[in-house]
Formats: sequence, C-alpha cells, structure tokens
Amino acid sequence: MAIVFLEANNTGTASDAMLLAAEHGYDLVFVTMQQEFYQALPDNPMKHCSKIITIGDSYNVAEVLAAIRHLDVEAVISFDDYHLVTASLCAQVLGLPHADVPGLVAARYKDLTRELTSHLGGGTWFRTVPEDEIGTIDAESLTYPLVVKPVDESGSVLVRLCHTPADVRAVTDLYRSHVVNTRGYRPRRAVLLERFIEGDEYSCELYWDAEQGWRVAGLTQKYLGGPPHFVERGHVFPAPMPAALAERVGQQVLRWVEAIGLRGGAAHVECRVNDDGVHLIEVNPRLPGGHITQLVQWCTGIDMVAGFLDFHLQAKIAHSASEPRFAAAASRFIMPEEVSADVTPDGVRAAFARLPSYQRGRVQPGAWSPGRGARTNYDRIGYALLAGSEPARVRSDLDALAHDLGAAAGR
Repeated sequence: MAIVFLEANNTGTASDAMLLAAEHGYDLVFVTMQQEFYQALPDNPMKHCSKIITIGDSYNVAEVLAAIRHLDVEAVISFDDYHLVTASLCAQVLGLPHADVPGLVAARYKDLTRELTSHLGGGTWFRTVPEDEIGTIDAESLTYPLVVKPVDESGSVLVRLCHTPADVRAVTDLYRSHVVNTRGYRPRRAVLLERFIEGDEYSCELYWDAEQGWRVAGLTQKYLGGPPHFVERGHVFPAPMPAALAERVGQQVLRWVEAIGLRGGAAHVECRVNDDGVHLIEVNPRLPGGHITQLVQWCTGIDMVAGFLDFHLQAKIAHSASEPRFAAAASRFIMPEEVSADVTPDGVRAAFARLPSYQRGRVQPGAWSPGRGARTNYDRIGYALLAGSEPARVRSDLDALAHDLGAAAGR
C-alpha cells in the first residue's frame, strides 16, 4: 500500500504526515521535479520516503500518472499549494478520494475567490488585471493604500502594499518578469488589486469531517513583517480573542468556504478583523503551514495531519482527540535581517534553549544568509516552537527571543 506524496511544502507538514503514515505501515513514495529544493530545508521530506521518483514536470497530470502506474496506490496527496489541483486530478483518475477540483481551483485563484464571495460580508474592493493590461494600469486613478498580488502565487511572493502610483508600477514591472517561481511553477499572467484592509490578521483552521463537513479547529493570530511585504514571522494559537468574536469569525469563514464550493481535505483561511467586521484575505485549500498544525494539536488535541490522511485514505489513522497538553503555543520564524554576519546557527540555537517554553526548533544552515532582507516566506532561515500552560509566559518568551536576536544583531 503506497501513498504518493506529490512535492511538499517547506515548513514540515508533509514530513509530519509521512512519519505518521509510516507508523501505520504505508509505503511512502515521493514524486518531485526538484530534489535540490528540499535538500536545504530544515525538514527534508525525502528523508522519510522509501522511494523517490524524479520526473520532468510534476505539474503534468499525465506525467505523474505514468510515473506511478506500476504502484499499488492508496492515495495521491500534496501539501504544496501549487500541486493541490494536480494531485486531486491524479487521484480522481485513479478513483481515489480527493477534494473537489472546482473548489480547489476557486480557492487557488484569488480572483475567483473574490468573485464567488463578493455577495457575502467581509469583502473589499478588487480589480483583476490581465497580462495584456498590466503595463497600462492607470495607477494615478486608483485609491490608496492598496495591495497588489499575483492571482495564484503563495508564500507572500510578490505581494506588496502600495501607497503611490510609483509603488504600483514598481511591483507590476517586477511581476511582468516573474515567469517561473522557485517551485518551477508558471503563474497565471494576471494580478489582483485590492483595497488594503487595516486590522489584526488571523487565520481560521478548518478540517473536514466525513459526517458533519467543515469543522473549525480554532483561530491563529498571525504576526507579519513590516510593510511593504507580508512575510509571516510567527503565529500564536489559540488567538487571544473573546469567545463571541471567535465564534463570529468562524461562522463567517464557513460561509466563504461554502460559497467557493470547497469540500474535503482542509482549509486555512486568512482574514483581518477590525471595528467594521471580519474581512477575507484569502482561502488556502490545504492544511496550514508554519507548524500551525502542531500548535493546534498541542492546544486542542485535534490532529489535523491525521485527519487529512484519513480523508484521502478512507482509513482511521486519526484517533479521537487527545487531551490538550498546553494552553497556548507559538511558532516564531527567524528572518535573515534579524541576525548579523557574525551570528552562527549555534548562537541562534542557544537563544532558543534559554526560553522556558521552548519545545523544538531548527536552524537552516543551507539557507544561512544573515543580514539579507526577507521578501517572501521562503527567505526564513529557522524556526522555534514554544508552548506552555500560561499564555502570558509564551508571549513573554516571544518578546525575549526578539530581544536576544536584536541584541545579537547589534540593535
């Protein structure tokens, strides 16, 4: 019995799933077109697989199917944004469980998400600009501030907050040369203009229950890097939010997900909350990255990774929810600009070890580049996971880590 993993994300969720599947006796097959991408990751999924198949184009359904046709395949799964549709199409051809493809497409393409949810609350002004119009945007006529983003990128790639027409021209000129990304993906040649939404940012973590449909595992508070980029620096779970507001956010998120027709698997829905209500940023039709699944499990007992495998295997890897271990948990990513050239990976590890709530973490020597500014989530060079019985202690440790990194960098 083999589970085919089609590529992987860069923050360890695929590795967590592989280890769990191996414990239950499944053969793990990894299909990729870029082995070198994973070599430098702190959590390299290829280390856990019994078989690695390298192909020329992992976005090509026919090529993937040809590569795995000789296997006894139980599931085709991807934890990578760019390969979600391809994996589901392969599973569909093989008669295996998969998330509904139309819903995946509607979530993957942010312009479609905006169109399908525009009749619901929490939207914002938006405009889709096709490729042949990108160079002729009348930037002077726009209302600022606004956000420019590709319609189908991920990881904050080329997402920019713009305050002036010059900002818009700069990012759209950059995007016109962005033909292939770091994952070998060729994005659709269109961008989305959106009115910038002020407020605190959160994500709502959803998992699919075979009998009840979508269920809310909880809300995560997100910490972003400074503008004009939106690089995620960390997460706190559960989000410090009044129960009534959390319920309101969860209900609004469920309406958005139902509106785009997404069914099955998991969803990670990003939103902002302010005095005017709950506002949609985007729907990601997958498990959350950034080690949020670990934070959820520590604080609720819900194993979202096991549930995701259950959905694709129609088996019971997941047990009933275990007792929560901690009251609060957090992930904190290390950005290259936070450490100076004379700081070593061992120095960052020592800063981790000084934190009372520290649970685990890694530094990524292969991507060690102190001093360079982070523009996307792929630029992060390490992470620490914290958890404890007192939310205030976890937050205090987050502040202490930021202080230690700043002191090491001479700030």
